Amino acid sequence: MKHLLLTLALMAAVPAMAAEENDTTIHYANKQIVLSTDSVSLNVAVYNNDGSTLVKTKETSFVDGQEVERFFVSSPFVPVRKKSGRTFYGHIPDFFIGVNLLNGGKDMHSKDVKSLEWGITLFQIGVGLNEANTLGIVSGLQAGFVHNHFQTNYMLSDVDGTPTLVRNTAEKVKTSFIKYSYCKIPIMMELKKMVPGKQMYLGLGCSLDIKSEIKSKYRVGSKRHTVSRNLNTNPVGVNLEAYFGFNSFSVYAHYSLTKLMNSGPACHPFGLGVGFEL
Repeated sequence: MKHLLLTLALMAAVPAMAAEENDTTIHYANKQIVLSTDSVSLNVAVYNNDGSTLVKTKETSFVDGQEVERFFVSSPFVPVRKKSGRTFYGHIPDFFIGVNLLNGGKDMHSKDVKSLEWGITLFQIGVGLNEANTLGIVSGLQAGFVHNHFQTNYMLSDVDGTPTLVRNTAEKVKTSFIKYSYCKIPIMMELKKMVPGKQMYLGLGCSLDIKSEIKSKYRVGSKRHTVSRNLNTNPVGVNLEAYFGFNSFSVYAHYSLTKLMNSGPACHPFGLGVGFEL
């Protein structure tokens, strides 16, 4: 009955608006009601406030004295960002790829141009620090994969419990490398600003990572040979992190404050690449 009275009241207001060709919007009880007319019908649409968006819940059309109603149901599987006072949407990239340098000096005989890393961000959260919501703290969970390559006549081996770079006597070696994976928790301070046509942002912070065991391998033809699975990996690492970008594209960098391995060469990996928000 309440809805019927509201609809009749709106219909009574239509003649006073007949000279207006544009839609008329009325705010009532946390709802937005839009009246529109065309050469055939009068339309009354009701919207619910849903976070920062409006979801149409009902529309009634009056055509030649006939009433036609349509109802709209919003799917729970469609993500809607809801605004709360401290929610901050950061820009840690969803997918990233770049070079990963061992950074252990020339004695490592590394091939940096072939040393790659890539990874994904599984989720991220953020908290705003100012009323304008342009400054916030962002964190998340990332998974990454690293391949560090050496010159083909060298390989990283376990010598009496110590990771050591030694000469590889095998012939026709195509690649020599180590590989490992990691999970990382970054904690970033992000500043973002709207400029004409795009949103720019800068993030600075640190991260904690947990690495898998490092595996050393080389390849002859299509066959891979394992050199060692025990290279005294430092399982927990602390890193400096930074990213800068606009809209969905960013450039990132990170530097490990801790050694990659507990003994042997003092490698502090450095990563540089690009990231994308999907």
